[in-house]
Amino acid sequence: MDGQQIAKTVGWLGETWGFWIQTGAFLISAVAGVAVIYYNGKQGRSKALIDLIVEQKTNKDLIDATKLVYKLGREGNHFSEYAPESKSGVERDAILMVLNNQEFIAVGIRTGAFDEEIYKQIQCSNLLKVWRLSAGFVAELRKISGNDTIFQDVETLADRWKKDPIRPIGK
Repeated sequence: MDGQQIAKTVGWLGETWGFWIQTGAFLISAVAGVAVIYYNGKQGRSKALIDLIVEQKTNKDLIDATKLVYKLGREGNHFSEYAPESKSGVERDAILMVLNNQEFIAVGIRTGAFDEEIYKQIQCSNLLKVWRLSAGFVAELRKISGNDTIFQDVETLADRWKKDPIRPIGK
């Protein structure tokens, strides 16, 4: 090659146009790959949450426990009376089942396994109601066990949602 041909093949910053096209294609591919990974993660969190909610809606034991917890709340029961293990029974088991279910989801939200916005839209009022009814029960459990972290994720989520509840559509 003579000097004129070399000058024609050099493009920008001392590199050929082919180099820059190849580098640009690589960068675009990398950005697209990151976007796909992010989108798939978000979709995975949403799908996992929806699958869990569907399972909850068909879990007869959980449905019955939730109904009992709401019934106890309507009757004005103080759930804290069921906290001691000596009060073991259907009511205590139901309260614990519902709280354990909510704690599982709250931990999933905190760790990023579940999509908080979707769950909040679907279950905000239910979670706040369960927490309102069972806060005394949890406080008593914590006191009895000496463990202040029992159901802490449900409490944190309920407190956050109480400060920023879902809004009516269009407002």
